[in-house]
Amino acid sequence: SQMEVTLVHVKEDPPLSIIATAAVVGIPLNTDPKLPSGSPAAFSFSSGDELHGIGVLLRYLGHIATLPDFFNRDAFATAQIDEWMEYAPIFSSGVEFEKACTYVDNYLSLRSFLVGYSLSVADIAVWSGLA
Repeated sequence: SQMEVTLVHVKEDPPLSIIATAAVVGIPLNTDPKLPSGSPAAFSFSSGDELHGIGVLLRYLGHIATLPDFFNRDAFATAQIDEWMEYAPIFSSGVEFEKACTYVDNYLSLRSFLVGYSLSVADIAVWSGLA
């Protein structure tokens, strides 16, 4: 039986990237908006274990996803996915937002996806930063 996962987050700031990724890969999430402002989002497992931070949670979902090539690819492509996931938080920095949008827009001018030819967790991380 699969372990139950609860996404624990700040009420005013539901982590769109996590919610969208879980939906895309078909992983049911309970949500519990109980964290105090400024707290990192977390997964709380029925086993009592926890994971913290958007990047960690996205990678966890990537690892357990059954969607082909969603996260686990060859070493270079997986590193590219990691690179984009580390870049994604820049969209929440007002100062850098416009520059980041231009960069991604130019990068995607000849591509449909950020890495390779199929959807990856990186696409969702960047999309949610723009949403």
